Amino acid sequence: MSLQTTGNAPADLNAFVGDYFPDRSLPSDGLIVQSWYRSVVEHGLEPAGRGNKVILSAAEIHRHQEFHHDYMTIAGQGVSGLAKRVGQAGFAVLLSDEHGIALDSRVPTTGSAYTDSGLIVGSRWDESLVGTNGIGTGLASGSALIIHRDEHFLRENDRLSCSVSPIFDSLGNVRGCLNASCLNSNGPKEAQYLTLQLVIMYARMIENAYFRHSHRNTLTLMIKPCEEISDLANEQLLALDDQGRVIGANRAAFVEHQTHGHGLLLGRRLDDLLPVDVDELLRLCNGGANATRLRAGQRLVEVGLRMPVKVRSPRQPEPQPAAIIHRAPTLERLAGADARLQQSVARLHKVLDKDLPILINGETGTGKEAFARAIHLASGRRAGPFVALNCAAIPETLIESELFGYRSGSFTGASKKGMKGKLEIANGGTLFLDEIGDMPAHLQTRLLRVLAEREISPLGADTPLPLDIQVISATHQNLTQMVAGKRFREDLFYRLNGMTLQLPALRERSDIRLLIESVLRDQPGGEKCRIDATCMKRLSRYAWPGNIRQLINVLRYAVALAEDGWIDAECLPAEVLDQGPQDQALPSAVESRPPLAQLTADDEGQRLLEALRRHQWNITGVADEFAVARSTLYRKMKKYRIVQPNRVG
Repeated sequence: MSLQTTGNAPADLNAFVGDYFPDRSLPSDGLIVQSWYRSVVEHGLEPAGRGNKVILSAAEIHRHQEFHHDYMTIAGQGVSGLAKRVGQAGFAVLLSDEHGIALDSRVPTTGSAYTDSGLIVGSRWDESLVGTNGIGTGLASGSALIIHRDEHFLRENDRLSCSVSPIFDSLGNVRGCLNASCLNSNGPKEAQYLTLQLVIMYARMIENAYFRHSHRNTLTLMIKPCEEISDLANEQLLALDDQGRVIGANRAAFVEHQTHGHGLLLGRRLDDLLPVDVDELLRLCNGGANATRLRAGQRLVEVGLRMPVKVRSPRQPEPQPAAIIHRAPTLERLAGADARLQQSVARLHKVLDKDLPILINGETGTGKEAFARAIHLASGRRAGPFVALNCAAIPETLIESELFGYRSGSFTGASKKGMKGKLEIANGGTLFLDEIGDMPAHLQTRLLRVLAEREISPLGADTPLPLDIQVISATHQNLTQMVAGKRFREDLFYRLNGMTLQLPALRERSDIRLLIESVLRDQPGGEKCRIDATCMKRLSRYAWPGNIRQLINVLRYAVALAEDGWIDAECLPAEVLDQGPQDQALPSAVESRPPLAQLTADDEGQRLLEALRRHQWNITGVADEFAVARSTLYRKMKKYRIVQPNRVG
């Protein structure tokens, strides 16, 4: 039968199910009935049809996982913990992002049944593609639920029984999903209830860990009822700004606040929620050393404090100029004492607010995004949005919607509310296009048209929107060579290159010693440490293939090993000690190596492994050395079964 749709849900969803699915039993869960309705009316799917299953390519998976690196790293322990507890019972565990793309998958056996069912990394489970399912419906409803066998919209998925819980970020937005699925479960749906409780528990643990990571540099509160036994997964977490206002919360805090009808939580002052202000709470908790008990409404609660990783006293002198600082670095502070950067910053100030696009060139880790943010803050657009898009990290299948957006009902599977693209969100402010050299060719054409016409037409929009943005692009690649090789549009290159800002590599900076000292002071415990002369000489002559980002990690490692506050050579990691000084390191070594394409099959794998180790597994650095695309390197790594050490397992 065909269904005449009006775009609005019928008053009686149960009647709709009975009419459209006469051979299927009525689900008891109203969320599933609503999802069936969406699958038919909004997504145009047929229960007997085959889903539009999409599996990302290997290169897209790598880019997508890199884009979600922090989220995956933090969630990894939760995924492993859940898999250990349900794997023996035949469950596969999947972690997805907010689009329903599987980022991590743990299956109990090596059999192909799980792969055939799509329980693999790179699979897409949003409702618009496969209808009612655990991940897609969990994301659409924002609720934990069980989708058992024929409750799946597509008959091809009725072997699955899925228990799923959405994962929320500290602003209350859905960040992804945690899912446990088994095959051919012959028991009733109720038999999956305990599995669902485990999934919910681990999802809350992942949320709380992600919250603490996101707000490690802000003051956070832990609130729980004063009971003999309390559920740690339901502990409320709040992040506060300098004025004592809530700037982030975990799911338990949002739910508690909504349950009591107190309106919006974000932006509320602490003394609206508890009978104390920040100063009084700091005193009661002895600066975070202990917890205190307070009465919140009718409940007695225990409140603890977690101090920021790094708090600078107002009486402390300002740090020396550094390439990396924790809060809103200015262009001058980023330039430090390096004469070339100081000259570049002087030129930047002259072209600000002159409607000139800016192109930032520099190796990976040199601070391109930090400079882009500083340019935005120095401009007349500082009150507007700063929107960053990494063109290399988002799968090609998603980047167009991320950049241009779409309107409601513009295509099958489109969100009912539509979606604003990064260009529209950045209107009145600054759009930062990182890794612009990796933008697909067809999108280069569309972006060129937008920049030329100064208007944007999201898919499904009736009229174009005027566009007023500052465009800042960045790349580690040589765009001039890419233009010559027909791999980047020449006309777009000149549209983006109103002014070029060349960031020197760390090894090239004239103020490297001052910079090392400054970055050290910004690390937790670093202000109490000193670097001895021999160690400083080694650090200042090191090649730094990972630039500022690598320097930060090396100094954190050194601070952890320092005895009595002194950092010597014994405190440095192996890669710094083994590689030797700068003049014996990367440049001369690279020049003597042939391009990857000229290597024979016998030594290609070994040379690739050597280069990866030499660059500390920095894929971009190796790609530059061999003059190949990063996707080519990933294929070569797969061919020779080369696995990055921290990704094993």
